[in-house]
Amino acid sequence: MPALNYTREDFINIIETLIDKDCPLYCHPEFRKGMERDQNLFINQVIREANGNVAFRSVDFDLEGMDDETFWERIDDSRFSDFIEESAATAILKMTERIDLA
Repeated sequence: MPALNYTREDFINIIETLIDKDCPLYCHPEFRKGMERDQNLFINQVIREANGNVAFRSVDFDLEGMDDETFWERIDDSRFSDFIEESAATAILKMTERIDLA
C-alpha cells in the first residue's frame, strides 16, 4: 500500500470539517489509540488551530454600520463565544506585557 502524504493544512481542514459538522470523531479515544507521543502532540496542535479557525470564522462579519449591541449579540450567539472571549482576553494580556503595562 502506498504511503499517504498529508500536510498540516490537510489535517487542519479535516478537523475543521468535523467541527463544522458537529462530528466529535476526533475526540473519541479510538482516534488516538495507535498514536505515539509526538503524533498526539501534533494532533493537539492541529485541533487547537482548527478550533480557532472555526470559532473566528463564526464571527467573521462586516462591521460597517453595525451598532455595539448588534455586534455583541452576534458574538454571544456564536457557539464558540467562550473560546472567542478567552482568546481576546489572552491577546489583551499579551499586549499589556509587550507595552510593559503589566
